[in-house]
Amino acid sequence: MEADLERILIPRDRIAKRVKELGQEIAWTYEDDEDDGITIVTILSGAFIFVSDLIRQLPFRMKIGLITVSSYRGATTQAGGARISQDLNVQVAGRHVLLVDDILDTGGTLRLVRERLADAGAKSIRVCVLLRKPSKAPSDLNVEFVGFDIEDKFVVGYGLDYDDHYRNLPDIGILRPELYASSH
Repeated sequence: MEADLERILIPRDRIAKRVKELGQEIAWTYEDDEDDGITIVTILSGAFIFVSDLIRQLPFRMKIGLITVSSYRGATTQAGGARISQDLNVQVAGRHVLLVDDILDTGGTLRLVRERLADAGAKSIRVCVLLRKPSKAPSDLNVEFVGFDIEDKFVVGYGLDYDDHYRNLPDIGILRPELYASSH
């Protein structure tokens, strides 16, 4: 699988270090809300590895919520419009929510889920993403916690996929363009 990468963009040791730092930032932000705990809502499937590492860095009570959103369908690198394919599995009314996603690209997925959480009565909503593409991310979409800003390349690994492959790579790499060129 690593032969399919143009290059490693973020090696596993840098990911681990940054996830630990994000955990500290999040813990500090929510330190006054520890009595009730928070609800962490994860957007599946891309963020599942990231969130599993992140929550082990958080020293307080939490509930875990899952929601599945599809943006990229099949062998494509172009978002096809976000839609919820499996709704939220936990109550968020009156709770502080940390929304966790793998990547902020055009913002369609985060806007959709954030609206769903607000409609469900979340007390507050903060957002944490592992990756952000500043050249494409909308400036009006507030994200409180960002792991890494990256260039506008198609990346895989550490949960991110192409056609449901490469999620298990421990590093984040840039997929060789010839492997997906026909899907542009």
